[in-house]
Amino acid sequence: MANLQRELEKCNLAIPFSSQEPLAPYTTFRVGGPAEVLAQPSSEEEAAQLIRISQELKVPLTVLGGGANVVISDRGLRGIVLHTGRLNRISQEGDLLRAETGTSVSTLAAAAADRNLAGLAFIYGMPGSVGGAVWMNARCYGGEISHVLKEVSYLALTGSQAGTPGVYTSRPEDFSYKRSPFQEGSRLITGATFALHRGERSPLWEEMRRNEEDRRAKGHFEAPCAGSIFKNNRDFGAPSGQIIDEVGLRGLQRGGALVSPRHGNIIINTGNARAREIRDLVLEVQSRVHQARGILLEPEVLFLGD
Repeated sequence: MANLQRELEKCNLAIPFSSQEPLAPYTTFRVGGPAEVLAQPSSEEEAAQLIRISQELKVPLTVLGGGANVVISDRGLRGIVLHTGRLNRISQEGDLLRAETGTSVSTLAAAAADRNLAGLAFIYGMPGSVGGAVWMNARCYGGEISHVLKEVSYLALTGSQAGTPGVYTSRPEDFSYKRSPFQEGSRLITGATFALHRGERSPLWEEMRRNEEDRRAKGHFEAPCAGSIFKNNRDFGAPSGQIIDEVGLRGLQRGGALVSPRHGNIIINTGNARAREIRDLVLEVQSRVHQARGILLEPEVLFLGD
Protein backbone atom coordinates (compact mmCIF):
# COMPACT_ATOMS: atom_id res chain seq x y z
CA MET A 1 0.00 0.00 0.00
CA ALA A 2 1.35 3.41 -1.02
CA ASN A 3 0.99 5.02 2.40
CA LEU A 4 -0.15 2.58 5.03
CA GLN A 5 0.58 4.97 7.88
CA ARG A 6 -1.81 7.55 6.41
CA GLU A 7 -4.54 4.93 6.06
CA LEU A 8 -4.09 3.87 9.69
CA GLU A 9 -4.21 7.49 10.86
CA LYS A 10 -7.65 7.74 9.25
CA CYS A 11 -8.79 4.88 11.52
CA ASN A 12 -8.22 7.03 14.66
CA LEU A 13 -6.41 4.21 16.43
CA ALA A 14 -5.56 4.55 20.12
CA ILE A 15 -2.86 1.92 19.55
CA PRO A 16 0.75 3.17 19.38
CA PHE A 17 2.21 2.61 15.91
CA SER A 18 5.19 3.84 13.96
CA SER A 19 6.31 3.75 10.34
CA GLN A 20 9.58 2.24 9.08
CA GLU A 21 10.50 1.05 12.58
CA PRO A 22 13.74 -1.01 12.63
CA LEU A 23 12.92 -4.56 13.74
CA ALA A 24 16.40 -5.74 14.72
CA PRO A 25 15.96 -4.58 18.36
CA TYR A 26 12.81 -6.72 18.59
CA THR A 27 14.61 -9.99 17.83
CA THR A 28 17.19 -11.95 19.78
CA PHE A 29 19.41 -12.19 16.68
CA ARG A 30 19.42 -8.38 16.42
CA VAL A 31 19.02 -8.44 12.64
CA GLY A 32 16.29 -7.39 10.24
CA GLY A 33 15.07 -4.39 8.30
CA PRO A 34 12.15 -2.09 9.13
CA ALA A 35 8.44 -2.74 9.54
CA GLU A 36 6.27 -0.80 7.13
CA VAL A 37 4.17 -0.17 10.23
CA LEU A 38 4.84 -1.49 13.74
CA ALA A 39 1.80 -1.53 16.04
CA GLN A 40 1.83 -2.42 19.74
CA PRO A 41 -1.60 -3.24 21.19
CA SER A 42 -2.03 -3.44 24.95
CA SER A 43 -5.27 -5.45 25.03
CA GLU A 44 -6.96 -8.29 23.19
CA GLU A 45 -9.54 -5.81 21.90
CA GLU A 46 -6.83 -3.63 20.35
CA ALA A 47 -5.21 -6.68 18.75
CA ALA A 48 -8.59 -7.67 17.30
CA GLN A 49 -9.00 -4.16 15.88
CA LEU A 50 -5.64 -4.43 14.11
CA ILE A 51 -6.58 -7.80 12.64
CA ARG A 52 -9.84 -6.41 11.25
CA ILE A 53 -8.12 -3.32 9.84
CA SER A 54 -5.47 -5.41 8.09
CA GLN A 55 -8.28 -7.43 6.48
CA GLU A 56 -10.16 -4.29 5.41
CA LEU A 57 -7.03 -2.69 3.94
CA LYS A 58 -5.89 -6.00 2.42
CA VAL A 59 -2.37 -5.67 3.83
CA PRO A 60 -0.20 -8.42 5.35
CA LEU A 61 -0.23 -8.83 9.13
CA THR A 62 2.79 -10.38 10.85
CA VAL A 63 2.70 -11.26 14.54
CA LEU A 64 5.99 -10.73 16.39
CA GLY A 65 6.46 -11.77 20.01
CA GLY A 66 9.78 -12.14 21.80
CA GLY A 67 11.55 -12.51 18.46
CA ALA A 68 13.50 -15.53 19.68
CA ASN A 69 12.99 -17.97 16.81
CA VAL A 70 12.86 -15.66 13.82
CA VAL A 71 15.24 -14.16 11.30
CA ILE A 72 13.69 -11.08 9.70
CA SER A 73 14.75 -10.15 6.18
CA ASP A 74 17.22 -7.30 5.73
CA ARG A 75 14.48 -5.67 3.63
CA GLY A 76 12.08 -5.74 6.56
CA LEU A 77 8.40 -6.66 6.52
CA ARG A 78 5.55 -5.23 4.48
CA GLY A 79 2.18 -4.39 6.00
CA ILE A 80 1.46 -4.30 9.72
CA VAL A 81 3.74 -5.95 12.27
CA LEU A 82 1.74 -6.60 15.44
CA HIS A 83 4.19 -6.68 18.34
CA THR A 84 2.81 -8.40 21.45
CA GLY A 85 5.21 -6.92 24.03
CA ARG A 86 2.55 -4.81 25.77
CA LEU A 87 0.35 -7.88 26.30
CA ASN A 88 2.25 -9.04 29.36
CA ARG A 89 -0.06 -9.40 32.35
CA ILE A 90 -0.02 -12.42 34.69
CA SER A 91 -2.85 -13.57 36.96
CA GLN A 92 -3.40 -16.49 39.32
CA GLU A 93 -6.38 -18.57 40.38
CA GLY A 94 -5.36 -21.32 42.77
CA ASP A 95 -2.84 -23.55 41.01
CA LEU A 96 -3.69 -22.02 37.63
CA LEU A 97 -1.42 -19.30 36.28
CA ARG A 98 -2.48 -17.25 33.27
CA ALA A 99 -0.12 -15.14 31.20
CA GLU A 100 -0.77 -12.90 28.23
CA THR A 101 1.00 -13.73 25.00
CA GLY A 102 3.79 -11.15 25.20
CA THR A 103 4.95 -12.15 28.67
CA SER A 104 8.59 -13.23 28.78
CA VAL A 105 8.80 -16.94 29.58
CA SER A 106 11.49 -16.22 32.18
CA THR A 107 9.19 -13.67 33.83
CA LEU A 108 6.43 -16.28 33.88
CA ALA A 109 8.70 -18.97 35.38
CA ALA A 110 9.90 -16.53 38.05
CA ALA A 111 6.32 -15.52 38.87
CA ALA A 112 5.36 -19.18 39.27
CA ALA A 113 8.31 -19.91 41.58
CA ASP A 114 7.60 -16.81 43.68
CA ARG A 115 4.04 -18.08 44.12
CA ASN A 116 5.32 -21.54 45.17
CA LEU A 117 3.99 -23.08 41.95
CA ALA A 118 6.01 -25.79 40.21
CA GLY A 119 5.94 -26.91 36.58
CA LEU A 120 7.50 -24.03 34.66
CA ALA A 121 11.09 -23.96 35.95
CA PHE A 122 12.30 -25.58 32.72
CA ILE A 123 11.60 -22.44 30.65
CA TYR A 124 13.58 -20.05 32.84
CA GLY A 125 16.41 -18.50 30.84
CA MET A 126 14.80 -19.45 27.54
CA PRO A 127 14.43 -16.49 25.17
CA GLY A 128 11.03 -15.50 23.88
CA SER A 129 7.45 -15.00 24.94
CA VAL A 130 4.55 -17.13 26.14
CA GLY A 131 2.82 -16.99 22.75
CA GLY A 132 5.92 -18.24 20.97
CA ALA A 133 6.51 -20.96 23.56
CA VAL A 134 2.96 -22.28 23.09
CA TRP A 135 3.20 -21.97 19.30
CA MET A 136 6.45 -23.97 19.24
CA ASN A 137 5.53 -26.30 22.13
CA ALA A 138 8.81 -25.26 23.73
CA ARG A 139 10.72 -27.93 25.58
CA CYS A 140 13.99 -28.37 27.47
CA TYR A 141 15.41 -29.97 30.62
CA GLY A 142 12.76 -32.68 30.52
CA GLY A 143 9.83 -30.26 30.45
CA GLU A 144 7.40 -29.38 27.68
CA ILE A 145 4.79 -26.65 27.41
CA SER A 146 2.03 -29.09 26.43
CA HIS A 147 2.57 -30.98 29.70
CA VAL A 148 1.37 -27.99 31.76
CA LEU A 149 -0.87 -26.17 29.26
CA LYS A 150 -4.56 -26.05 30.18
CA GLU A 151 -6.09 -23.63 27.69
CA VAL A 152 -5.22 -20.93 25.18
CA SER A 153 -7.12 -17.78 24.29
CA TYR A 154 -6.81 -16.63 20.69
CA LEU A 155 -8.13 -14.37 17.96
CA ALA A 156 -9.02 -15.63 14.49
CA LEU A 157 -6.62 -14.15 11.93
CA THR A 158 -8.36 -14.93 8.66
CA GLY A 159 -11.73 -15.20 6.96
CA SER A 160 -15.08 -13.79 7.98
CA GLN A 161 -14.31 -14.46 11.66
CA ALA A 162 -11.08 -12.41 11.65
CA GLY A 163 -10.64 -10.69 15.02
CA THR A 164 -13.15 -12.97 16.76
CA PRO A 165 -11.96 -14.37 20.12
CA GLY A 166 -11.95 -18.06 20.98
CA VAL A 167 -10.64 -20.51 23.56
CA TYR A 168 -8.76 -23.73 22.86
CA THR A 169 -8.72 -26.46 25.54
CA SER A 170 -5.41 -28.28 25.44
CA ARG A 171 -5.32 -31.93 24.32
CA PRO A 172 -2.06 -33.91 24.48
CA GLU A 173 -2.73 -35.59 21.14
CA ASP A 174 -2.65 -32.18 19.40
CA PHE A 175 1.01 -31.66 20.31
CA SER A 176 4.29 -33.35 19.45
CA TYR A 177 7.98 -32.47 19.37
CA LYS A 178 8.18 -28.72 18.58
CA ARG A 179 4.67 -28.90 17.12
CA SER A 180 1.37 -27.32 18.17
CA PRO A 181 -2.07 -26.91 16.57
CA PHE A 182 -1.39 -23.17 16.19
CA GLN A 183 1.26 -23.59 13.52
CA GLU A 184 -1.25 -23.70 10.68
CA GLY A 185 -1.35 -19.93 11.10
CA SER A 186 -5.00 -18.93 11.36
CA ARG A 187 -5.00 -17.92 15.05
CA LEU A 188 -3.20 -15.29 17.10
CA ILE A 189 -2.46 -16.55 20.61
CA THR A 190 -3.43 -13.85 23.13
CA GLY A 191 -2.84 -15.75 26.37
CA ALA A 192 -2.36 -19.14 27.97
CA THR A 193 -3.37 -20.79 31.24
CA PHE A 194 -1.05 -23.30 32.88
CA ALA A 195 -2.08 -26.00 35.36
CA LEU A 196 0.72 -26.15 37.93
CA HIS A 197 1.24 -27.83 41.28
CA ARG A 198 2.51 -26.78 44.67
CA GLY A 199 6.24 -26.44 45.16
CA GLU A 200 8.70 -24.49 47.27
CA ARG A 201 10.24 -21.24 46.16
CA SER A 202 13.88 -21.90 47.14
CA PRO A 203 14.31 -25.29 45.40
CA LEU A 204 12.53 -23.95 42.33
CA TRP A 205 14.91 -21.00 42.10
CA GLU A 206 17.88 -23.33 42.58
CA GLU A 207 16.68 -25.41 39.64
CA MET A 208 16.14 -22.34 37.47
CA ARG A 209 19.59 -20.94 38.24
CA ARG A 210 21.17 -24.31 37.36
CA ASN A 211 19.38 -24.29 34.03
CA GLU A 212 20.44 -20.71 33.40
CA GLU A 213 24.08 -21.54 34.13
CA ASP A 214 23.90 -24.52 31.77
CA ARG A 215 22.62 -22.21 29.03
CA ARG A 216 25.40 -19.76 29.79
CA ALA A 217 28.03 -22.52 29.55
CA LYS A 218 26.67 -23.49 26.12
CA GLY A 219 27.04 -19.92 24.88
CA HIS A 220 23.38 -18.88 24.77
CA PHE A 221 24.14 -15.48 26.27
CA GLU A 222 27.56 -14.65 24.81
CA ALA A 223 26.20 -12.93 21.69
CA PRO A 224 22.87 -12.30 19.94
CA CYS A 225 21.41 -15.64 18.85
CA ALA A 226 18.18 -17.64 18.67
CA GLY A 227 19.23 -20.55 20.85
CA SER A 228 19.05 -23.85 18.99
CA ILE A 229 19.02 -23.42 15.22
CA PHE A 230 18.00 -26.97 14.24
CA LYS A 231 15.48 -29.36 15.74
CA ASN A 232 16.69 -32.64 17.18
CA ASN A 233 15.53 -35.88 15.59
CA ARG A 234 15.82 -39.17 17.46
CA ASP A 235 16.03 -41.05 14.17
CA PHE A 236 19.41 -39.41 13.57
CA GLY A 237 20.90 -41.14 16.62
CA ALA A 238 22.42 -38.01 18.15
CA PRO A 239 21.44 -34.39 18.92
CA SER A 240 21.83 -31.95 16.04
CA GLY A 241 24.60 -30.07 17.84
CA GLN A 242 26.67 -33.24 18.19
CA ILE A 243 26.18 -34.11 14.52
CA ILE A 244 27.28 -30.62 13.47
CA ASP A 245 30.35 -30.96 15.71
CA GLU A 246 31.25 -34.34 14.24
CA VAL A 247 31.06 -32.92 10.72
CA GLY A 248 33.54 -30.27 11.87
CA LEU A 249 31.42 -27.16 11.47
CA ARG A 250 32.00 -25.38 14.78
CA GLY A 251 33.51 -21.99 14.01
CA LEU A 252 32.19 -21.92 10.42
CA GLN A 253 31.53 -18.27 9.55
CA ARG A 254 29.76 -16.34 6.83
CA GLY A 255 30.10 -12.60 7.24
CA GLY A 256 28.99 -11.70 10.75
CA ALA A 257 27.22 -15.05 11.32
CA LEU A 258 29.21 -17.72 13.16
CA VAL A 259 28.55 -21.30 14.28
CA SER A 260 29.31 -20.93 17.97
CA PRO A 261 32.70 -22.30 19.08
CA ARG A 262 30.90 -23.51 22.22
CA HIS A 263 27.97 -25.41 20.68
CA GLY A 264 27.37 -26.66 17.15
CA ASN A 265 23.63 -26.00 17.21
CA ILE A 266 23.94 -22.29 17.97
CA ILE A 267 24.63 -19.59 15.41
CA ILE A 268 25.63 -16.20 16.80
CA ASN A 269 25.68 -12.67 15.48
CA THR A 270 29.26 -11.52 16.03
CA GLY A 271 28.12 -7.91 15.93
CA ASN A 272 27.44 -6.97 12.33
CA ALA A 273 25.62 -9.95 10.82
CA ARG A 274 22.98 -9.54 8.15
CA ALA A 275 19.88 -11.72 7.98
CA ARG A 276 21.10 -12.97 4.59
CA GLU A 277 24.37 -14.16 6.13
CA ILE A 278 22.54 -16.07 8.88
CA ARG A 279 20.30 -17.70 6.29
CA ASP A 280 23.29 -18.59 4.10
CA LEU A 281 25.09 -20.15 7.07
CA VAL A 282 22.02 -22.18 8.08
CA LEU A 283 21.71 -23.49 4.53
CA GLU A 284 25.43 -24.30 4.34
CA VAL A 285 25.38 -26.24 7.62
CA GLN A 286 22.29 -28.08 6.41
CA SER A 287 23.94 -28.92 3.07
CA ARG A 288 27.27 -30.05 4.51
CA VAL A 289 25.63 -32.27 7.13
CA HIS A 290 23.47 -33.78 4.39
CA GLN A 291 26.52 -34.45 2.22
CA ALA A 292 28.48 -35.99 5.10
CA ARG A 293 25.72 -37.97 6.81
CA GLY A 294 22.83 -38.22 4.39
CA ILE A 295 20.44 -36.57 6.84
CA LEU A 296 18.55 -33.29 6.51
CA LEU A 297 18.48 -31.11 9.62
CA GLU A 298 15.24 -29.16 10.06
CA PRO A 299 15.61 -25.52 11.16
CA GLU A 300 13.76 -24.32 14.24
CA VAL A 301 14.03 -20.68 13.21
CA LEU A 302 11.52 -19.05 10.88
CA PHE A 303 12.71 -16.77 8.09
CA LEU A 304 10.31 -13.85 7.65
CA GLY A 305 10.11 -11.46 4.70
CA ASP A 306 11.43 -11.38 1.15
